[in-house]
Amino acid sequence: MSKVTFIGTGAWASGLATVLTKNNHKVVMWGIDDKEISDINKGKNTKYFGDKFFNNPENLKATTDLKKALKGTQYLVLAVPSSAFEIVIPQIKNVLQDKKINVINVAKGIDNKSKLFYSDVIKKEFGENLKNYCTVVGPSYAVEVFDNQLTVINVVGPKSSYLQAVASIFNNDTFKLIENKNEYGAQLFAALKNTLAIAMGIVRETKPYKNPEAALLTIGVKEINNILKYLYPKSDKLIGFEFAGIGDLFLTCTSEKSRNFSFGLLIAQKGVKKALEENSKTIEGYRTAKIFYEMLKNVEELRIPFFRSIFNVLFANKSEKDLLDFLTEF
Repeated sequence: MSKVTFIGTGAWASGLATVLTKNNHKVVMWGIDDKEISDINKGKNTKYFGDKFFNNPENLKATTDLKKALKGTQYLVLAVPSSAFEIVIPQIKNVLQDKKINVINVAKGIDNKSKLFYSDVIKKEFGENLKNYCTVVGPSYAVEVFDNQLTVINVVGPKSSYLQAVASIFNNDTFKLIENKNEYGAQLFAALKNTLAIAMGIVRETKPYKNPEAALLTIGVKEINNILKYLYPKSDKLIGFEFAGIGDLFLTCTSEKSRNFSFGLLIAQKGVKKALEENSKTIEGYRTAKIFYEMLKNVEELRIPFFRSIFNVLFANKSEKDLLDFLTEF
C-alpha cells in the first residue's frame, strides 16, 4: 500500500485518484477550493461528477494544508493546470526542503513561456528535489475513468523501473498503464493532436463525410511523425502507434466532447476571430499551434502541408473554407 498525494482536485485528478483508492492505496488530495475539499472528504466531487462516489472513499482525504498532504507520501501527482506550475512547485519545494520526491505529471503539451515540454519544466523547476518523474498520457475522458470504464493509456519517462512502479500502483481490471520510454514523442503527439483536432472540427462542419475525415486523420498522423523526425531524429517512430499516439489522436479528433474539436466546428461556422471571442477557456490546440507556427514557419525542408494550412487559417488570415487547398499539391 502506497500513499499518493495529488496536487489538484479537478476532474482528471479525481479520476486518477479513484483508480488508486480502488486499489486500496491511501490518497490525499490537496487543493484551494474549500467546497471541493469538503465534498471530497464526504466521498464525492460534485463539481465534476455529481453524486457519484469515489471507489473506497475511506482511502481518500482532502486538505488545504500542503505540509499535511505531503507528509510521508511516496508519489506526488502534479494535477493542477500547467499555468499554475510556477506558483505551486515553489510551494512544494518549500515544504520538501532537502527531501526528494517521485513525481507523476499529467499535464500535456508545451509550456507557453519556455517552449519546453512539461516533463522538462518539471525537471528544471524541481531540480535537486526530483527523485524520479514520468508523464501519464493517452486517450482518456476523466468521467469514464471515474465511472470505472475500461481505459488503457501510456506512462512515459526515461527510467523503466520507475515506469513499472507507477504502473503497478494504478493497474487493475478497468485501468491500465502501458510503459514507454519515448517521452518526447508521446508529448509531441499529445500537444499536436489538439491542433489537428481543431482542423478536424472544421472538416466535420464543412465536409461531413467519413472519407475525407479518414484521409485527413491519416495525413495528420504522418505529418506529426515528420515533425517528430525533424525535432528528435533519434526518437522511436513507433510512438505514433501507441495509446499516446493514434489512440489519443482518435479520441480528441473525432468527438464533440473535445474542446479543440468543438472549437474547430465553431471556426467553420463563425470564423477564427468570433470563435476566439466566444471561448472563455484556454484552447490548448490554438496555443500549441502558435508555438509550432513560430518554430517551424521558416523550416522549408519539413514537409507538413496540412499543418501549415491549419497554421495559416489560425494566424495568417487564410479562410477556413480554404483549409484543404493544400490537397491540390499533395
